[in-house]
Amino acid sequence: MIGSELKLTVLHGLLSGPKRFNELRVATGMCQSSLAKTLKELEDSGIAERKVHLDRPVAVEYRLSPMGQGLFEMIRDLERWAARWVMEGRTREVTQ
Repeated sequence: MIGSELKLTVLHGLLSGPKRFNELRVATGMCQSSLAKTLKELEDSGIAERKVHLDRPVAVEYRLSPMGQGLFEMIRDLERWAARWVMEGRTREVTQ
């Protein structure tokens, strides 16, 4: 359900709160089609929710569902693990 790097990137973007599509596109650096596909997959699995605001122009906002919010601590733990083991390892390899 969240195994791809793209899904984790989008989830990370949504951790700080609801985002409009273009905000997520800028935050993640993903192309429009990849982001749309990834958001659709997260919606289909129940992890993200889509809300349409009928303002002019119409705006679409994405947020974590209650199920997605349950991933918050796990994602933070992964970030801490990566900071310790992945990023430190890269620094060590470069400096040796």
